[in-house]
Amino acid sequence: EDVKDQSHLPVAKGPHTKVPDFNKPIHAAFTRDYNSVKDPCPDAPVGIQGGFLVVKPSLEVLDRFKTILRRGEFLLDPRKGWGGKFGGFEGDMTFQGILPYYYEMVAPEGEHNEIELDRCIYNQMADNPRKSTHRFPRATPLDPEKMGFSDTTKCRDGREDCSDTDCQRVHPRDSVTAHFTFCHKPWDCSDGLPGTVAHETCSVLLREWYGVRRELEDWWLLKDPNFKRAKTWWDNIDDQRNLYWKAETVDQVYEHRSGSLNVSTYLGYCDSFGENGYRSLTHPDGWFEEQEKAVKKELKHQHKLSFHE
Repeated sequence: EDVKDQSHLPVAKGPHTKVPDFNKPIHAAFTRDYNSVKDPCPDAPVGIQGGFLVVKPSLEVLDRFKTILRRGEFLLDPRKGWGGKFGGFEGDMTFQGILPYYYEMVAPEGEHNEIELDRCIYNQMADNPRKSTHRFPRATPLDPEKMGFSDTTKCRDGREDCSDTDCQRVHPRDSVTAHFTFCHKPWDCSDGLPGTVAHETCSVLLREWYGVRRELEDWWLLKDPNFKRAKTWWDNIDDQRNLYWKAETVDQVYEHRSGSLNVSTYLGYCDSFGENGYRSLTHPDGWFEEQEKAVKKELKHQHKLSFHE
């Protein structure tokens, strides 16, 4: 309920953005997915981006969502979406469509204090705010003729000028959370969109992800003479030191850091671009054994239920 530190939150600049009341608690924080809008214009329906959502739990609100679902308020033929207004974009049948429908049409006016955050800072995807001549969203090419596509002058959020939300040019040091979509997945050893202005941003985001993996492995390798191993590796989920204790496991961890692809970015976790070039994370010792026990236990439980039925 503390509202004294909310005013620093970066509010989005989109056509649907409403400035929240920073003197009241925030009930929901989200970003919008303008990239999924088919025909951009200021009043086009826009979904909530699926990679970032923070809400204050409420059983009353949950019951309202249940009511919406039971009534079947999504219009399919023609596909106009929730309440006949929120549809026609990617993920419109999911929470990406039902959330804006609830907050903008269903919830009593003034009951909720929601905030649409700047998507370059929260849920950073390094996306291009303008449409491309390519049939799919693309980052701005450095050499349009060579790449075979170029930016248009049309903003994806329907505004005349969207240069204030050019996430592909925002350095990750200025972002809080990231979403690997345009930059593609780190575990697929993404090339980071070379030949575009997003390449620098994507490369830094990718390196940060591999750095987090390195930090996790180093923590699991850490030895502590006072640490007593639990019966199962997840029993000490808040104190996961020395989870790599077998010599062959430790050797595998270091061997998986010896990839040759651009080590300054991929930190040895990739041999080549693409999922086949990725050197996967080594599971903690005992992980497979515990998984096997859990599966057998569940199968035994299901068998007993079937027998009693």
